[in-house]
Amino acid sequence: MIKIKSNLWIAIDLGTSYTKVYLKEVGILQELPTVLALNKRNRTIVAFGEEAKKMIGRNPQNIEVIRPVFRGIVTHFDEALIFLETILSRIKKEYFSFWGTRLLIGIPLDLTEVQKKGVIDVGLGSGAKEVYLVEEPVAAALGANLDIDEAKGILIVDIGGGTTDIALISLGGVVLGKSLRIGGDTFNESIIDYLRTKYGLIIGEGQAEEAKIQIGTILSKSGNNFILKGRDVLTGLPKEHPFTSQDLRESILENLEDIAVVLKDIINLTPPDLLGDVSSLGIYLSGGSSLIEGLDNFLEKEIKLKINLVDEPKYAVIRGLGKILEDFKHYQKLLINV
Repeated sequence: MIKIKSNLWIAIDLGTSYTKVYLKEVGILQELPTVLALNKRNRTIVAFGEEAKKMIGRNPQNIEVIRPVFRGIVTHFDEALIFLETILSRIKKEYFSFWGTRLLIGIPLDLTEVQKKGVIDVGLGSGAKEVYLVEEPVAAALGANLDIDEAKGILIVDIGGGTTDIALISLGGVVLGKSLRIGGDTFNESIIDYLRTKYGLIIGEGQAEEAKIQIGTILSKSGNNFILKGRDVLTGLPKEHPFTSQDLRESILENLEDIAVVLKDIINLTPPDLLGDVSSLGIYLSGGSSLIEGLDNFLEKEIKLKINLVDEPKYAVIRGLGKILEDFKHYQKLLINV
């Protein structure tokens, strides 16, 4: 039975790897890979979300598997439109609205005006009546139950699938911030390059991600390994090799060091009064890629400040977007296109 609402208020964390959807007064509705597979001839949807993700690297010539968001930026406009339209059409099968759909979408820091407009156009094109944007680290801080309205410095590092957003927040706004094109996908690419160089093993993106998840730590632990099955770079024949936590650490170390360098730069530019707050409170860590065990310890040693891993870091952004929807009037000041 279709449920009737006066307005359909929907928040979307449109991530490079995963998209999460929140419906006002209901909560988080779904989480799915930001992937779709299309028939090349007529551009119809063959697979969507999880099913489409399984097709990466395995698709036949007549099917194109597309990830419409790259490094936090909508790079395939038409496909992103189809992706959002599909999400909204599924919601509208369960909910009917008299006054249409309104979207709140999280975006990385440092997007250009053209890129922001691209996100808004995708939202409007998918059938939304209005589209609002909010910066993801602000939403993450809100989702971590931090009081961002206070006159104190909150430093948050949100490591997602495509980007790492570092933001110093005070009085509900970003004082300093930087978005790095480093995230879970970058880690996967680094794993692939590392294996090719060190072990002469060629693997695909899917197996690199699986290895990262299965190992799940950069701390040295005996017996913690994952058997990779790929191709020998010299012979072209099948080859297997164990992948350990030490391998994961070595493969993504340069990425982590890059994050640490920018984080140090933000700290060096932080006004003295706010720096005192950061020193007392520590740095907050969120995002799905922050779940790699030992990553917080690594940053703590590099920065010499306490690192606080927020509760359920993977859902910090969507929880924050949900809070904005539930009390839109109060949090309207956080929107960047109002």
